[in-house]
Amino acid sequence: WDPDTPYLYTVDITLESGGRVLDRHHVRTGFRTVACTPEGLFINNRKIKIMGLNRHQSFPYVGYAMGRRAQEKDADILKNYLNANTVRTSHYMQSEYFLDRCDEIGLLVFSEIPGWGHIGGEEFKKVMMQDVESMILTQYNHPGIFIWSIHINESLDDDELYTRANALAHKLDSSRPTTGVRYITNSHLLEDVYSLNDFTYSDCNPDGTKLFKGRREATGLEYPVPFMITEFSGTAFPTKLWDSADKRTTHARAYARVYSHSNLSKDLLGIIGWCAFDYNTHADYGSGDKICYHGVMDMFRIPKYAAYVLRSQKNPEQEIVMEPTTEFSRGDNKGNRLVSPFMVLTNCDYIEVEMYGKPPVRYYPDNRYIGLEHPPIEIEEEIGVWQDLWQDGSITGYYKGKAVIQKKFLRDSSLHDMEVTADDTRLYGDYTDATRVVCRVTDRVSTTLVYFPGIIQVENNGPIQVIGPSAIPVRGGYAAFWVKTNPQSFSGNAETAEVHIRLTDTTVEKKCVKIDVVKSDMEVG
Repeated sequence: WDPDTPYLYTVDITLESGGRVLDRHHVRTGFRTVACTPEGLFINNRKIKIMGLNRHQSFPYVGYAMGRRAQEKDADILKNYLNANTVRTSHYMQSEYFLDRCDEIGLLVFSEIPGWGHIGGEEFKKVMMQDVESMILTQYNHPGIFIWSIHINESLDDDELYTRANALAHKLDSSRPTTGVRYITNSHLLEDVYSLNDFTYSDCNPDGTKLFKGRREATGLEYPVPFMITEFSGTAFPTKLWDSADKRTTHARAYARVYSHSNLSKDLLGIIGWCAFDYNTHADYGSGDKICYHGVMDMFRIPKYAAYVLRSQKNPEQEIVMEPTTEFSRGDNKGNRLVSPFMVLTNCDYIEVEMYGKPPVRYYPDNRYIGLEHPPIEIEEEIGVWQDLWQDGSITGYYKGKAVIQKKFLRDSSLHDMEVTADDTRLYGDYTDATRVVCRVTDRVSTTLVYFPGIIQVENNGPIQVIGPSAIPVRGGYAAFWVKTNPQSFSGNAETAEVHIRLTDTTVEKKCVKIDVVKSDMEVG
């Protein structure tokens, strides 16, 4: 098993007595070696630099109570869409469906026991030790898991407790290293790897020079030890889909700078951003609506600009990526600027930008991000002035000397259409199955209308229902929701359900998504 070639075996187990089958079970697993040294993370003796994201197993309106398909989809989003190579299960053991899918697609997993900050009395510690045992025994066969985090996230030192926890982890599994996530420096290292949540670059100042602590400063140790950073950015710089382009660009720039410097650092095994998806919280945390806007995607898995920092690191032979951090809106940036500064997050060799009717200007990847295989391109100077007549514009990406992708921007952008896509159009009806539907409002050249203040109305026919309200606001140019099947209303025969979506008080044509609801091959009894 390897992240690039995640080969799995299926082990079938049958329990028989007197010629009668009493029970049967099958489990998939894989074989690989893991080593964390001061020089890096090695899988099968191959060095891998961690570029990851934290994940909360949280979905709108249902919290953690989401089924197999959505759990698997999150793994696909992380590995195949966002291009992360690692996920941290912050801060609890997560769905087996999610972990199974990580094994299938080669997504590395940093698995963690429940808890945050607090260590209680003896009964609490007894339960914590049970959590360590339960996590390892339950998840042992997942080859994607490369490390056990057996120290309550961001808790203070408790040498007696964590010495016992580390010993138990190594007794149960000698093949994987252990770690524990701190937020303090000079913590006592009782595990194999020192992990730190580091928000040094908290204000995301473009002129800031210190992005995170070095190994010696973090550990307080004079000798090298395996060291990784397990959180940065999100908590300190919450960003919404509908914030100004200036703020969303700053958010993306922070991710680009930190990942780039991590890749250049000889101290770090790598770095894991906080976090993949926005999530619900309580009154003592998050924004006024009790949501933490810490993700590179929102709760409905809609990407913010920061998502494209990772996504743009894809091999251009597999997929061309180009995302400008601008809607080409005059006056959307601070300092009375026109359109710049903005970034273009891309794996193209170079781009050409055309605006104000002037000849195209060519830009190349910025050497301030040389730790990234495909550095972002920064556009900092203004191509025109306020007095220039605003005209249509375009950004064209080139790869191997050829134009391979283009984004256009209109002088007078306005609502033209609503694009609707469903993750899946075939669901199972004999148990609760669910899929996501994403709506994007666009102008006539398919530019997302980030500031469009609309409402969609959702209606459904057949054995499905919307999770959450049927009237949904358009935010950041998107509205999304999940629909689920209802086993109580499923006849057992294949049916076609319909989801009708209307953008209220507009002339945009109503959209219809058809979903086939069928019987699964799930064994019962």
